[in-house]
Amino acid sequence: MLAQDLRPEEIFGRDRTTGFPLFGTQRLLITGVPTLQRFGHDMRAIMGQRTSAIVMTRLGYDTGIAGAMALADMYEFDSPEEWMKSFRVLLPATGMATERDSLYQFDAENKTLRYTGIWEKSFEAQVWSMFSEELSEKPVCHVLSGIVSGFLTAILGKDVLVHELSCKAQGHDYCTFEARPMDEWGEDPLQIHEPLDEDWLNEEIKRLQRELKQSREVLEKRDLELRQLKTRPAKNWHGIVFRSPGMGRIVELAEIAAPSNSTILIQGESGTGKELVARFIHQTSQREDHPFVAINCAAIPHTLIESELFGHLKGSFTDARADKKGLLAEAGNGTIFMDEVGELGMEVQAKLLRALQQREVRPVGSVKNIPIHARIIAATNQDLKDMVDRGAFRQDLFYRLSVFPLLIPPLRQRREDILILARHFLSRLDPSHPGFTPEVVRRMQAYDWPGNIRELENCVEYAYILSRQTPIHPDHLPISMTEQPRDLFSGLAGDFPSPRELVRRYAGHVLMHTGNNKTEAARLMGVSTTTLWRYLNQGEEK
Repeated sequence: MLAQDLRPEEIFGRDRTTGFPLFGTQRLLITGVPTLQRFGHDMRAIMGQRTSAIVMTRLGYDTGIAGAMALADMYEFDSPEEWMKSFRVLLPATGMATERDSLYQFDAENKTLRYTGIWEKSFEAQVWSMFSEELSEKPVCHVLSGIVSGFLTAILGKDVLVHELSCKAQGHDYCTFEARPMDEWGEDPLQIHEPLDEDWLNEEIKRLQRELKQSREVLEKRDLELRQLKTRPAKNWHGIVFRSPGMGRIVELAEIAAPSNSTILIQGESGTGKELVARFIHQTSQREDHPFVAINCAAIPHTLIESELFGHLKGSFTDARADKKGLLAEAGNGTIFMDEVGELGMEVQAKLLRALQQREVRPVGSVKNIPIHARIIAATNQDLKDMVDRGAFRQDLFYRLSVFPLLIPPLRQRREDILILARHFLSRLDPSHPGFTPEVVRRMQAYDWPGNIRELENCVEYAYILSRQTPIHPDHLPISMTEQPRDLFSGLAGDFPSPRELVRRYAGHVLMHTGNNKTEAARLMGVSTTTLWRYLNQGEEK
């Protein structure tokens, strides 16, 4: 999960049983700014400025830690840095403030952090300005500073303090802040982090840090190379939506091959988007102004496929009542896309080979050849090389078709694309739809999608119909995504995965069984939560 994929409207929901507002699974209380203003005023009057600042900072600090942990429980962030960046996305939805001009230097491994930025429309500064005629002598955004301190502390794994440098309540144009680990604030940090250093806070802070320790250790050990690969932004090239490096490489190769006239063979499982890639090649070639003719070789009876491809003359066979121009000729200077080419019979294969070699076809019943100029892009979900070895496909035709081969990876091997594709399909159905709940996001990213992108698109449409303008939750998903396979081993290992991938799938199955309770899943498997996290995030062996 990348921070840029976070959508606050998917996080804030409502308990369907009680009607309570929720942040993920946490119950929320709703209050207004005037109420908080009176609360703050009463606290200052009773406790004094210093003690009230301590209490408000403590309130924010606990809230920040709880919020960070709730987000980590809802989503599997690709890295601690993405987890940290999620706060800026979430902040406006809390009503606290907005953040801009953020600059940071972050090293999770060495636990170093420098974070500066600007808060605009801070509710604490606004409250001061609304109810006080005098400027404040000191910054007043105690809750906000505490929230960011707690949030960053949870992520960095050591105490972080946010120091408000200037505040709008003091007469400045906006509030500015800087965050550092507490031990890096200089020779005398006591005065700065005094609100978090009170004796009566220390034990509670230590307790919270113990709870965070396990999750921090897991996040710090995640694979650095994988994190770097997953920071690629989502792209949409001629309808091909992707973020994964694997799909990015396919698009790059397709774009390189597009200007040529070479025959291309696209291989991949059903539903991976082979025709979409073929259309992309056509649209980025010099043939884009000419026809794109698609034919599914598996959908046409073998007795008619020759006539469809090469054409026929009137009277050449029963029901041939008029001359027919074959698709290879009808495509003109455009592109003909032959899907499921592995379904062609051996006789048609021989004639197709000749057409590709001679660049001409002979219609059924004719004695004259017709030149063809179209480019051929073939596709199949079968292993043509294996078919050649079994004598089911001509070797010479295989090499003629696969001048420039492209192998599209299945969706389960490019999980970075699942969420952005799901949101793409949902936005096409209804741009204003509130989206997916975190639990649905986790299920979609854990599911193996045997039907690939086609299955994902159908799943989104099914869930959209049931959701009726409410956030999509697990009850809206098709039963195929929620029911357990009768044969668990076949469900986990039916496609003969590598040992690493089999362990990852099994860990995901146990985690789903425990309702995404990582501690319980680790206990059932007899491993630590760190090992469980490693199992869940390991991919196919390279």
